[in-house]
Amino acid sequence: MTAIEIVAALITLLSIWLATRENVWYFPTGLVSLVMYTWIFIQARLYAEAGLQVVCMGLMLYGWYEWLFGGERHTELAVSRTPGWGWLVVLIGGTLLSLVTALLQKRYTDNPAPFIDSSLAGFSILTQLMTARKWVESWLLWIVINVTSVYLYITRELFVTAGLYFALLVLAVIGYRTWKRSLAFA
Repeated sequence: MTAIEIVAALITLLSIWLATRENVWYFPTGLVSLVMYTWIFIQARLYAEAGLQVVCMGLMLYGWYEWLFGGERHTELAVSRTPGWGWLVVLIGGTLLSLVTALLQKRYTDNPAPFIDSSLAGFSILTQLMTARKWVESWLLWIVINVTSVYLYITRELFVTAGLYFALLVLAVIGYRTWKRSLAFA
């Protein structure tokens, strides 16, 4: 456990809490968290997770724009359901990203958990895209990702980060319930 891990965890909690509230400040706080976790994951030899942080920086910038201007006539984006084609993209794309990343890590890195690390990275990228589009079901995938992440981080002795992802699991449940209410009022 390091001071940077503690600070990164606290910033991440704030960021995700803001996301559950549909607050656009989710994005700048999330960017700070992503930069910090890139360094943490490189130190822990979780290379797909480190790469994921970099990819998510771009996705955060995209989501920031979408939340502000992605609605009708460039207005604020409203919560909506995931379209059928979106589920296909997530399932096929997540599987392919996971397999390719796992094979690359298995061959070229010293990552002790290349398959789980790669699966988390692959599906997190697409789930972040779902969040950027304010698809309510993104929270359901975050629940699965967070449960799996807790296990991975415990095995890598990133206990603060494991605790963070347990808290993110709770926030994902809250986010799903909150966004579902927003959907009902839309």
